[in-house]
Amino acid sequence: MAVEVFDQQNKSIINETYSLESEGDFSQVRPLSLRFSHEKREYIFKVTMDKQITSTVKIEIPNSHSLVDIWLYGRDYESGEIFPIFMEIAEMA
Repeated sequence: MAVEVFDQQNKSIINETYSLESEGDFSQVRPLSLRFSHEKREYIFKVTMDKQITSTVKIEIPNSHSLVDIWLYGRDYESGEIFPIFMEIAEMA
């Protein structure tokens, strides 16, 4: 899975590739420049799975306690629909 994140100026701030096993997961610490941002900001997340399926989503991160979860074959709980790549905002505990 390749993950690229762009800031408000369309500058690539994260460009990483990850290899996951079946039902595997991982966590990635925010880059230092993003860890201390207390204001709401929009980012574009571009996730490519198996070099075939790409999802690009503009996400507004409300504060420094917010995370972005990226799920492969995730389910939208409201509609029940399954997406190959699903992204949502979560709050740190």
